[in-house]
Amino acid sequence: MDSVFSIGAIALIVGLVFIIIVVQQYQQNAQYREIQDRLREIRQAEMLEQEARALRAERSGTLDPLSLLEAELVSRGSQQLTEEELIFVENARNRTKAINQQLVNMRHWMGPPFDLDWHEALERLPIIKNAFLAASFAAENNSTTQMGASSISESGPVSKGSLPPLSGGS
Repeated sequence: MDSVFSIGAIALIVGLVFIIIVVQQYQQNAQYREIQDRLREIRQAEMLEQEARALRAERSGTLDPLSLLEAELVSRGSQQLTEEELIFVENARNRTKAINQQLVNMRHWMGPPFDLDWHEALERLPIIKNAFLAASFAAENNSTTQMGASSISESGPVSKGSLPPLSGGS
């Protein structure tokens, strides 16, 4: 009877040790998964931050040549942009707006003075701003004038005293 009791006690102790080991292993695995998840989140945040820095560097690389163009315009005393310069400014505008939108979508937009919208960046370049807005206004007026001229030419010439024909009833 003592041997059965001894064997039972040993089996009970071995079973308890086994259960303790299994529970500890389960807890360690759970903690390991939590650590891995947290590291994955940290890595993803670091990647987003690196991407945001790269976008800001690209935006600076886009806006810096505009500052050089402003200085060149000042040195030559010009208040107008050539066609190539207008295209360059328009490309810089489009790229700056795209980069800013990416930063907003990534939720890494910090606002002024770190992140400037296109109009805020353009405020720092008064000659380019005036020349670019004047050229944009002139292009808009030309397209409106051309649309008006094409609609007049489509309807035919209208004499001074006559009205264009009415379409429809009466």
